[in-house]
Amino acid sequence: MLVLFVGASAVMLTGNRACGDVTVVLEDVDSGLPSPTGQYRWMDVNNQVYAGGYRTTYNYTQASVEVTYSIDANILHGTLSATNLKPNFAYQFKLTSTPGTAANESIGLTGRWWQEEWNGTAWANGQNLNNKGDGSSPNPNDNVYFQRRDINDLTSPTGKHYRYTGYLVFDYFITDGQGGAILNFQCDSSYHVLWKTSQRTRTSDDGPVKQVMFSTDPCSAAYDIEYGLSIVDIFGEWERLPTGLVRLPLGEYEAQFVLTEESFHNCSGFGGCWAVAMAGPCAFSITPCVVDFGLFASFADYWLETGSNLPADLDGNGIVNLYDLKLFVDEWLCLCPYNWPLR
Repeated sequence: MLVLFVGASAVMLTGNRACGDVTVVLEDVDSGLPSPTGQYRWMDVNNQVYAGGYRTTYNYTQASVEVTYSIDANILHGTLSATNLKPNFAYQFKLTSTPGTAANESIGLTGRWWQEEWNGTAWANGQNLNNKGDGSSPNPNDNVYFQRRDINDLTSPTGKHYRYTGYLVFDYFITDGQGGAILNFQCDSSYHVLWKTSQRTRTSDDGPVKQVMFSTDPCSAAYDIEYGLSIVDIFGEWERLPTGLVRLPLGEYEAQFVLTEESFHNCSGFGGCWAVAMAGPCAFSITPCVVDFGLFASFADYWLETGSNLPADLDGNGIVNLYDLKLFVDEWLCLCPYNWPLR
C-alpha cells in the first residue's frame, strides 16, 4: 500500500509487482487541489496563455496516461503513452515512495528530498533540500537528511520531527498540440529541475535537449489566440552524476510514477509552480546481475553464430567462439560488468 500526500489529503494506492511488462494507469490525484509545491500552470511551454474557457474546464481526469514498465539489466525502463494532457506542455516524470520506507530512502538518495516539519498540529514548512554538491553521494542534502531523520517528536504521527519524501526526476517530455506524448524511458538519470535553453546554458553534465516546434491552433479549445510559430528547447539540470549512469540501489520498491507540471521557475500568475498532475503505483525489484548458468544459457544460444551486434560476441570480432567463451568464464560468478551485453 502506498500513500501519496497531496496538500492536506492522502491518496491510497496499491502497487503491482513487476514480473515482465506491467502496465499501470496514472490518475488525477489532486482533483483541483494544489500539490505540496504549487499551483497548476495555465501557459504552454512558450509561456503562451491558454484560453479562458480551457482554464476553467480542463482537469486531469480528462487525460489518459499509461506506463508500461519492466526491469532489465537492473534498470527500470518502459514506455509512457499519453493523450489529452495539456498541449505543447512540459512535464517531469518522477519516481517517489512513502516516507519512512526503505524504498523512499533509496529513491531520495538517488534523487532529491522534500522536507516537512511537524509544527504541533500538522506537517508544515515543506521545502526542497537544494544543495546538490558536486553530484556525488552522499551530497549535502543527504547529510541533512541523515542528521534530521531520527529527531524525535512524540507529538507527531510518526514520532519524528521531520518527514522526508524522496523523489527522483528521471525523465521529461513535451506534449504535442493535442496533449499527446510517447516517451521511451530508462530510469538512469537524476535531474534537479527543467530549464529552457533561453533561460540557462546547458552544460555537458545536464540531460539531453528536447525541442518542440509548433504553431497554436485557434480552433483548439486550449487557445483563443493564434500565437504563431514557437521553437522551444528544454533540458534537465543534473542532480546526481553521471547523467545516464545513475542507478537505483538494489532492493524492493513499492513506489509510484508521478507526472509533475514544469513551471520553469515562473510561480506567479498563470505560471504554475510544479504542481502534481497524475500518479500511479508501481512495484519492482532491483536485483544484482551475476554471470551464472542463466546467462550461460543465453550465451549458448548464440554459439558459432556470425554477424554484427551479437550479445554473446564479447570480443566483437563477428563470431561467437572459444575466445568469447574465455571472456565469459573470466567473469564467472562475478557481478555483470557494466554494459554486459548478455544482461
